Amino acid sequence: MKLMDGKRVASAWTKRLQGKFKRVGKLVAILVGDNPASLVYLEKKALMAKELGVRFELCQFKASVNQSIVEKKIALLNNDRQVAGIIVQLPLPTNWNTARVINAIIPSKDVDGLTDTNISNGQVLPATAVGILKLLEEYKIKLQGKNIVLVGFTRLLNIPLSIYLASLKNNVTVLQEGTRNKSVLCEADMIITATGKPKLITGKNVKQGVVIIDAGVSRVNKKLVGDADFASVSKKARLITPVPGGVGPMTVVALFANLYQAVGSRSGR
Repeated sequence: MKLMDGKRVASAWTKRLQGKFKRVGKLVAILVGDNPASLVYLEKKALMAKELGVRFELCQFKASVNQSIVEKKIALLNNDRQVAGIIVQLPLPTNWNTARVINAIIPSKDVDGLTDTNISNGQVLPATAVGILKLLEEYKIKLQGKNIVLVGFTRLLNIPLSIYLASLKNNVTVLQEGTRNKSVLCEADMIITATGKPKLITGKNVKQGVVIIDAGVSRVNKKLVGDADFASVSKKARLITPVPGGVGPMTVVALFANLYQAVGSRSGR
């Protein structure tokens, strides 16, 4: 078993991106409420922006704000030439139409890759998906003709990733996190999971030589853990991402890689 070191790969990726944002507009993040986890994620994005020389602006609204106010703010940002990219920090209030808010962002400034347009055409993949693909590339894992199982069905990762992986002629299966019959996991060459359910996948669920990408995060006894029971699956896995230190560091850098790509596409670079 070999660990896929997301920290090391992300650090090298960050160095390659430095110096490329001198004429790039600002990245604007929209936050509704004060969810502690969201604030932590945004702090990491702000620190990465500073390291790369990207102007970062946070637009924070009270949790009681009307959805239409946020949509109007997005419309203003869409038309602002100083704004290169827009992200909406999820989750939004439970009574909101999240898809409608996300789709208020014009696709060319959707650096999170979450609008319906970007999901359907694959022009911009979500940062977590981009980070995972970069990690697989660094470890020379070919993505063609594989049996790949995605666990969890979310707009943030597995919906767009399933479309992309299928386009590369892989056999892709998506399991909802509540699926009781996990027999399909035993046939998987690769498992990508993102549910936040600890020990959802154990050694008895997987075959020898499997590659496991664990993007799930939860806290057990004050310790961060993934969806896979590391102790048991690591005995069978050929490659596995640790939690923390695997997918997480890659996701933050990938957001800025998406920003660079989006600006390049608009300028014809």
